Amino acid sequence: MKWLIACALIFGATLARANPACPQGPLAIAYYEFGASYHNGKGYDVDIVRELARRLNCPIQSETAYPRIRALKLLEIGQADIGTATLITEERQRYLWIYPYNHSKNLVMLRKGVNAGSLAELMQQPDLRWGMIRGYRHSPAQDKLLEDLSQQRKIVIAANEDDLYKMLCNGVITAAFGQPSSYDPWFSSHQASDQISIRDFFPEAETIAGGIAFSKKRFSQENAELWHQEILKMYRDGTLKTLMRKYLSATSVEHMLKRPLE
Repeated sequence: MKWLIACALIFGATLARANPACPQGPLAIAYYEFGASYHNGKGYDVDIVRELARRLNCPIQSETAYPRIRALKLLEIGQADIGTATLITEERQRYLWIYPYNHSKNLVMLRKGVNAGSLAELMQQPDLRWGMIRGYRHSPAQDKLLEDLSQQRKIVIAANEDDLYKMLCNGVITAAFGQPSSYDPWFSSHQASDQISIRDFFPEAETIAGGIAFSKKRFSQENAELWHQEILKMYRDGTLKTLMRKYLSATSVEHMLKRPLE
């Protein structure tokens, strides 16, 4: 009898390890804190990864938030299986399989009362003050604009995103760049959505793909492709939209999922 029980346990463990979607067993997830994607253990990244794992029958062993550099290092050396909110770069593709699940770009946030239907009109505002966070990068055209405004002494430096949004609501600055996954939950939680308007004054600016990353130390390309196909299914059946809508406005979700993932 004991022999049968032992065999059953070994057989069960073998089946668990045999799941090609999680070939190394229970998963270690490395999150990156950013706006509505992940904050204090919650966010659409959490919901999306858990739904993917459920669909692929892969148990999750741990879910931890790390600074971006630390999360990438853990993925590189195989101490984490999956990472979220990862931008695709040539260097990262050396040790990661990365599959997009949304696209975004920096839009222009205007404080209430600013009437500007174009960037040219906005630049004509006599008291224009543009807020920015030192070290943040945007599209080449947007960075050039900030450089020109800096030379004109029309730039106000914010300590962080919280500081930037407060200055915008309080009228300290006229405008600033921001991404929906960051500004949307902030304005909603501070009941300040009616104090700003959003404009896309750089329609030609490159969109940025946010990807789910899989450590090449933990997944073969064939293993990771199973997750990729499931991401595409969730995009097509509306699951991505539903999960993101819990944390973002309908307008922001439409913006982030407007570009096809295929």
